[in-house]
Amino acid sequence: MASINTTGNLGKWGKETEKQLGADDGGAWEKDMHTDVIPWQNNRFRELLENYSKIPPNEVEAEIFRIRDKAWEVVKYPCIGSFTYLHLLQFGDSQPEMQKATERLKAPGSQDTFLEIGGFICQTIRWLAYAGVDSKRLYGTDLHAEFLELGYEQFRDRETLNATLVAGDMLLSDEEYAASPLARLFNGKMSIVHASNFFHLFSWESQLIICERIVRFFRSDLSADNPAVLFGRHIGSEKPGEVEKFKVFMHDQTTFQSLWDEVGKRTGTSWKVNMEFLPLPRPKPNIFGEHARTVRYVVTQIVS
Repeated sequence: MASINTTGNLGKWGKETEKQLGADDGGAWEKDMHTDVIPWQNNRFRELLENYSKIPPNEVEAEIFRIRDKAWEVVKYPCIGSFTYLHLLQFGDSQPEMQKATERLKAPGSQDTFLEIGGFICQTIRWLAYAGVDSKRLYGTDLHAEFLELGYEQFRDRETLNATLVAGDMLLSDEEYAASPLARLFNGKMSIVHASNFFHLFSWESQLIICERIVRFFRSDLSADNPAVLFGRHIGSEKPGEVEKFKVFMHDQTTFQSLWDEVGKRTGTSWKVNMEFLPLPRPKPNIFGEHARTVRYVVTQIVS
């Protein structure tokens, strides 16, 4: 049975971000970011609950609402209130990096490992387990231990999932971080890292710290054929830069490559960034600015 470990400072980032985004202004935030209609653009999440979690079809929607409402009380992130976490879009035919990751993880004799950063209820990990990936090689982390616990409630797999789920803060001081479960359990063990709805919450300086620590998660024996890969989605911008009000940095491909060039200098590694703007509606909340766009990114280690 998987266990949840915690490290200190668990409430800091989420609660600060909630206030920064204006989520403490209850009425307006609720109106814009909270819906009572489940958006069934695709049915992967329903399939997961019915076939993986064995929830009767007539109980699925009630269970989704029950867990979502509990999560909303922890931190009022837009992806929770608007149910965007249900989409599991990274498993669609137009998302080649997840297909490649799944193939690597399922290959005969594979020792590759997968880490989900900012995993919320770790629905991505559940789909990989459902797809046949050995869950002993799946790892997940989120700032809030409550979300990881809600994942066990949502998917009813506390006794069967062998993934390692760890709550912790990627921005602890160096001394605290070195002693934290994140560093102790992840450093030098990962092949593939996935992070969505994550980087756009942080400043350039914080992103540098986080990315340096992600680099340390990767195994040292990966090759050009099976390199270290970080991928996912976040909110970028057609006019990259700092969002002044919130001190978060929004990227296009050029600035994200520059960030990873600096990370490479600091860690003695080399990285190639690919990023594309997706043909999706402008993201909410529009506090990210009129030039904000949803982007898909892949960061691949260059191995000589």
